[in-house]
Amino acid sequence: MSAGVIVAIVLGVIVGVLMLLYFLISIGVVIYIQIPKKRDFEFLVEHETKEKGFKKEWLDIRYEPMEMVSKYGYKLFGRFYRNPKPTNKVMLSLHGHNSCSVSQMKYLNMFLDLGFNVFMPDHRRSGFSDGKSITFGHYEKYDVISWIDKLEKIDENFKFYIFGESMGAATAILVTSLDKRINLLISYCGYYDMKNIFKGHLKNKHLLNFIYPGIKLMSRLITKTDFNECSAGKAMKKVKVPTLVIHSEGDQLVIFENAKKMLEANPDAEHYFFKDTAHARSMVKYPEKFTEVVSNFVNSHLEDK
Repeated sequence: MSAGVIVAIVLGVIVGVLMLLYFLISIGVVIYIQIPKKRDFEFLVEHETKEKGFKKEWLDIRYEPMEMVSKYGYKLFGRFYRNPKPTNKVMLSLHGHNSCSVSQMKYLNMFLDLGFNVFMPDHRRSGFSDGKSITFGHYEKYDVISWIDKLEKIDENFKFYIFGESMGAATAILVTSLDKRINLLISYCGYYDMKNIFKGHLKNKHLLNFIYPGIKLMSRLITKTDFNECSAGKAMKKVKVPTLVIHSEGDQLVIFENAKKMLEANPDAEHYFFKDTAHARSMVKYPEKFTEVVSNFVNSHLEDK
């Protein structure tokens, strides 16, 4: 066997091993972010209590539990809080990645005081909802639209508004771009698209550009997630309703660049930026200011002030 043939075989083996490693890493990332161990309700309550100012007495607040089957075949759960003062306004409050509706309870009194009923769904593979994977808005947005359909059957006069945190913010933007029933949008610490999520974790631009196509492909094959369907930035360009973008310059999970790109996508959107809060912690650290920002925005755009 000639030296040239041996070199070719060795190079072929090296390339094969590197390709295998590339796809194994991509598969590992997809499993880690899209099929993580599902956090049970008790764990999430303890986590929210320790990290995000959750008060366990909030669990005693009366709500109407709602269930339905997604058009994709899995069970979905949601909490509907009626305002003590009858109103036809419904705020949809959407939670983030691998969390559940209890994470939205820190916003509940704010929205009730602003005159809304509040609906908090558990996204697929979250809380009391089923589902095999988290899809960063791809399938979640259609589930939220199905919830709107179900809520309309309770009262056809309901008017819908939407708030989202992190992945919930991206989902809220996607829903608003598709459903004309949404009258107002508040996006808090949302990501522009999937690639911009990874930018906060993988600082090397060349490495990100190298590994991202593999993650995108494996996500499509393993979870049937199309990253193009998760692009909140593209969806933001289609949003025509009053929009508020809230973010923190200190966010290291969904970096601040995402907010700037959102405003480029929708120059008509209003914004408020906190300086130093970590991801999804602004309401915890600055509750009065967060409430003031949201209240001023909502009150300036509601039809019946």
